Amino acid sequence: MTTGCIQQPVQPCPEVADCPPCSTEKADRLAGENRTLQKELVAGRAEMEDLERRIADLEIQLLQKEALTIELQRRAALRQQRLDSAITEVVRTKSKLRTIESKAEAASTIAEAEIAVKSLQSRVDEGAQDQIEVLEKAKRLLEQSTAEFKARNFGGALYLAVQSKNQIAAVDNRFQGRDEGAGMAGETVFSHPLRLKVIKNTNLREGPGLDYKVCSTLESGTAIVGHAYKENWIRIDTEKDQTGWVHQSLVTAR
Repeated sequence: MTTGCIQQPVQPCPEVADCPPCSTEKADRLAGENRTLQKELVAGRAEMEDLERRIADLEIQLLQKEALTIELQRRAALRQQRLDSAITEVVRTKSKLRTIESKAEAASTIAEAEIAVKSLQSRVDEGAQDQIEVLEKAKRLLEQSTAEFKARNFGGALYLAVQSKNQIAAVDNRFQGRDEGAGMAGETVFSHPLRLKVIKNTNLREGPGLDYKVCSTLESGTAIVGHAYKENWIRIDTEKDQTGWVHQSLVTAR
């Protein structure tokens, strides 16, 4: 007679106080925590990418302001140098020729220039850099005119006073930027071309991204001019009439 194995029923785990969780419960809990961490990681990465895009945009805006400031200072210095040279030459010529303009006429014109300067000073917009520059030039001309008047060079004094008045009359003139033509969709054109330079050897590409074809390679120190930007890429041209896009991290103002 064959004796069969009697199968015993599986008894459930008795509930015991402070009993550690079964392996299945622990695995489920760990899996849940892992899913939560994955979601938080994805959200954190998205937030970081958004912050990086904002930082890149702010860096480009700062680069634009820096380049514009340097350009305006350079132009102002050149204009002032030429103006001072021309004024000096005219005043010397007036003095040498001993012009016959009368003292009364010079005094009258100086008085008119003083009124014009005071009028502009009372209404100048503190945020309008061009108006402030015009006002400062008019003041300098008026001071030179007064000095020449005291030196009895009435012709030179009259000329300088007229120039001071002309500066005030031209206060509404604005810098005019040249038309750079149609750009790529989505790009933002700078309010004024930026004088920039390359700080590392870099590729000049046909469009704003690494997927675009490389046009040429620009060496470190190459002078370029920026016209617009899209995300963190800047559309530029070079002194050799090359055009294309470079990454904003590889350029700086000059």
